[in-house]
Amino acid sequence: DNVLHIGIRGVTDLMVMPGLINLDFADIETVMSEMGKAMIGTGEAEGEDRAISAAEAAISNPLLDNVSMKGAQGILINITGGGDMTLFEVDAAANRV
Repeated sequence: DNVLHIGIRGVTDLMVMPGLINLDFADIETVMSEMGKAMIGTGEAEGEDRAISAAEAAISNPLLDNVSMKGAQGILINITGGGDMTLFEVDAAANRV
C-alpha cells in the first residue's frame, strides 16, 4: 500500500507542487492515456551518487521484477531533492531511468 501511495503522491505532486517543471492534469493525461500497462517505482538515497542510487532503487523495485520499460511509449519521472541537488544530478538520474 505504501508503494502505491508514494507513487500516486509523486504524480499528484507534479501537478500541485511548484518545481522547475510544472504539469497540469492534461499533461499527465497525455502521457498516461491509452498507453497500456503502467509501472511505479520509488527510490530514496543520500550521500555520494544519491541521484543515481535513488534512480536505481526506483527501477529495481521487487514489485517490478516481471515488468520491462522496453518499448514504453511514454515516461513520467518525478525527481525531488533538497536545495543542494544539482541539475547534473537530476540529469544523471533521469538518464539512468
